[in-house]
Amino acid sequence: DYAHHLSRRARGLPLWFSLATHGSNAYTEAIETTLRVTREGALLIEAAPHTELLLEPELSVLLFRRVGWEPADYAAWSDALLAEQVAFVTPTSWHGETVLRLCVVNPLTTADDIALLIERLA
Repeated sequence: DYAHHLSRRARGLPLWFSLATHGSNAYTEAIETTLRVTREGALLIEAAPHTELLLEPELSVLLFRRVGWEPADYAAWSDALLAEQVAFVTPTSWHGETVLRLCVVNPLTTADDIALLIERLA
């Protein structure tokens, strides 16, 4: 927690500057957008025949599986997306099974972006 001069950095300062610059309404809109896109993404996952939504999203995280895949398939798919700079979607473990976790944190992410990821799972 301490810098080399034995003082702590002002951790709240970046948030304060961002709020002062953009305002709290911009933060509200950004959060509402990510939550809406997450809900839309959940519907897309449920509609695709090759994917299964594991949990209804409460915040901006989608947990789902690709039917018929093994852990190596998830890793290869995730690595390819990252190498192509398409998305950073990490495999995770849920109840001992390898699945996918997609976190919508950028308010510029759209349902079309999620649809592209689902298509690439086919």
